[in-house]
Amino acid sequence: MTPERWKQIDQIFHDALQREPSERAAFIAESCGGDEYLQREIESLVASHDQAASFIEVPAGDAAAEFLAEHNAQLTSGTMLNRYKILNLLGKGGMGEVYLAEDTKLRRKIALKLLPSQFTISSERMLRFEHEARAVSALNHPNIVTIHEIERLNGTNFIVTEFVDGQTLRQLMSGIRIQLIEALDVAIQIAGALEAAHAAGIAHRDIKPENIMVRRDGYVKVLDFGLAKLAGRDTPMISAEGSAKDLLSTHPGSVMGTISYMSPEQARGRDVDARTDIWSLGVVLYEMLAGRTPFEGEIPNHIIASILEEEPPALARFAQDVPAELERIVNKALRRDKNERYRTVKDLVLDLKTLKQELDVEARLERSLAASSSGSAMRSTAQEIMRAGRATASQTTGLPTSSAEYLVNEIKRHRLMAALAAGAVIVMFAAVAYFYITKRNSFSAGSGEAIDSLAVLPFVNSSADPNAEYLADELSDSIIDKLSQLPTLKKVISLNSVLHYKGKQVDAQAVGRELNVRAVLIGRLAQHGDDLLISTELVDVKDNRRLWGGQYNSKLADVFKLQGEIAQEIADRLRLKLTVTEKQRLGMSSTDNPEAYRLYLLGRFYRRSRTEEGLPKGIDYLEQAIKKDPNYAAAYAQLAFAYTTLRFKGLVPPKEGLQKMETLARRALELDEMLGDAHAASALAAQDWSRCIREFQRALELDPNSADVHHYYAVTLLSKGRSNEAIFHQNRAQELDPLSPVMYLDLGTIFNSTRQYDQAIKQCQKALELNPNYAVAHNCLARAYLAKGKYREALTEAEKGSANKSSGDPGHLAWIYAALGKKAEALKIVNELQQRSKESSNNAYYLALAYTGLGNKERAFEFLQKQYEENPVPLMFLKVEPQWDSLRSDPRFTELLRRLNLLDSSSSE
Repeated sequence: MTPERWKQIDQIFHDALQREPSERAAFIAESCGGDEYLQREIESLVASHDQAASFIEVPAGDAAAEFLAEHNAQLTSGTMLNRYKILNLLGKGGMGEVYLAEDTKLRRKIALKLLPSQFTISSERMLRFEHEARAVSALNHPNIVTIHEIERLNGTNFIVTEFVDGQTLRQLMSGIRIQLIEALDVAIQIAGALEAAHAAGIAHRDIKPENIMVRRDGYVKVLDFGLAKLAGRDTPMISAEGSAKDLLSTHPGSVMGTISYMSPEQARGRDVDARTDIWSLGVVLYEMLAGRTPFEGEIPNHIIASILEEEPPALARFAQDVPAELERIVNKALRRDKNERYRTVKDLVLDLKTLKQELDVEARLERSLAASSSGSAMRSTAQEIMRAGRATASQTTGLPTSSAEYLVNEIKRHRLMAALAAGAVIVMFAAVAYFYITKRNSFSAGSGEAIDSLAVLPFVNSSADPNAEYLADELSDSIIDKLSQLPTLKKVISLNSVLHYKGKQVDAQAVGRELNVRAVLIGRLAQHGDDLLISTELVDVKDNRRLWGGQYNSKLADVFKLQGEIAQEIADRLRLKLTVTEKQRLGMSSTDNPEAYRLYLLGRFYRRSRTEEGLPKGIDYLEQAIKKDPNYAAAYAQLAFAYTTLRFKGLVPPKEGLQKMETLARRALELDEMLGDAHAASALAAQDWSRCIREFQRALELDPNSADVHHYYAVTLLSKGRSNEAIFHQNRAQELDPLSPVMYLDLGTIFNSTRQYDQAIKQCQKALELNPNYAVAHNCLARAYLAKGKYREALTEAEKGSANKSSGDPGHLAWIYAALGKKAEALKIVNELQQRSKESSNNAYYLALAYTGLGNKERAFEFLQKQYEENPVPLMFLKVEPQWDSLRSDPRFTELLRRLNLLDSSSSE
């Protein structure tokens, strides 16, 4: 739910409370304007408020009985809450009861948590919790449990989340001490979840082993974001006069122990922030390694005193294999003064990952030496070398000469192993070199082959300002544009398809599988005045592993520089081998003028809408961008595309539109010959077929993953009858833009033109699945059905296609009526078209088609000629469209094809 939606709910809710109870229902209904979901939300809040306000009016005995009944009765197996069927109780604690349940609609297992009434009796607090929980759910971080739904039924509030098949960290630690590498891995994943949440302004406030699930495959999920706030843990915990007893739940079966993970500022009742989570994570990491918490006592007061006054015992007392670096990391996380802790959890993640990489390298080094010799002398040498390596480690990218000499000298010192010295030197050199490389890269995507397919999802606009929406979309598109130019990437999904997920709760792994890509980038953008906060996360779809996460603080004026940095980081994490030129192109900015870039983003945002309302706005913004920077090649190319759309839609005189396209494309090429869009625009404006082909091919060399270029090229090839090539490029366009109905429709059109009607039907049906109101797809499907003799289906689809007056095609309906012997119906459409001949630039085309169906060749050619003179664009497929077959033997048809420049290319059939 967007911040604007919550603001609307909050305003109506508080306005309703100012009215008499008898007037509230009518006021809410009127204010919601027929929005049933909005009305239901507000009525629920008002009911909760009334329930809380009237609670003290309930007799004490009744209230106590109701409270006991609520907290002692468990939901039994088979109980239904909305569409959720209870299977069994998973656990219970101070934060509520958790059940395993089945979503009977989606046929999946979920976890359902009932919230205690004492937490939800305040409607204002519940509203804040729901807001925060939805914000967390929108993060879609692989280490944060997904919240599916927050509901209220019969006075009971419950949360529906994904079911994590595994154990809590508490259960995992029961009776054992977790190994060092495993503990680091768990801590890194927890920190990754917190990093994403903190970037969105959300603190957990209750990190503890009970709120951390570890799946069977080792993947970590952090639970219960926002519940600590719902439980009132932002309020002071203790005071000089108070005690700690209020911190503990006294209900049977509830878990005690949250106190041990409490930060000093929480214990003192002071304001908390993200550094509170860093403290709690430090406690959890300490406990995993030591088998006990750092602050203990016989009673809660003793624990709190220990947190406020004592230093934690050294980890080495309980875990002898803990490196000194890890001791330093934990101690820094557990500084009582929060200003002395890690500034951000991102800094903590960096230290943890760096240490883990060092330990991994040491382990590989030791295994390599052990494999090369079983002698104790060599093992001793290995240990000395590893100690020396740690002492002399640097951040440089090359291997220090002194270190290399040290390795050689140490091995030579053991003359009994002289025969193995040369081989050992190579092993040591390679291992230590690897150490420095991994040290430099901080965190790589891992070893193995490069990842060659990617989807960049629309950045989530987490700002309260809806005007930042264009910036979130266009930042995604800019990154897509840069990455699509890399030939080592076989697939970069276009913005058209990823916009399908905009505003939806998504799972990166599920999205990747749906789009058939190996990696998915998720991002968030928050704008506060001129300040931007951008966070990103790159996920490997194969194993749902986080490849990289980054956070950027920037000024709005510098946003055009960030896209290059992010694109370069993604290329590195995907392990792509780039040439020097490719790296330079990634880092280049299309303009050095921040205001021109802002106007360009707005122009492209509106241009992409391809609507009669959006196109003029897009053109205006792009023209303003060019005024700010007259050398802005990308703006000229986008402006050329805008006029291409205007010309195809008949919204500008054809000759004027073509002249504009040519002028703008030429200027774009003069400014940047390496811009793929400029070559594509030049191809669309070309009158010479050889130049057209040459420009399209150059555009694809420069931008091989552009769905638009492949699509435009396919359409152009089809017009010349080169259908095999058209199918190839349209298939590629569809692969890059798999959720665009246009891509399926045009492939269906190509199949219709080649008389492959079964394939055409399949493609048109897919287009209609994506957009049931797509009039042109209904017409395409009607033609395929008619060719196959399915007359009833053909008529149904043709009528659906013509129902949309703005984008329908009455000519095809008349043609099908005539083909089915319904002459009267066809003539009725002809009369209507002739009466409104000035309403559409395609009117003559529709009449020519209708008369062709009626068998009146003379009138058909009359209106074909008229269409050619007024606007030849609708006739671009005249050579291949089956509906004109009855005219093909007439010399006038061949002459028309010649004038349309559709005969100067040999067919590839």
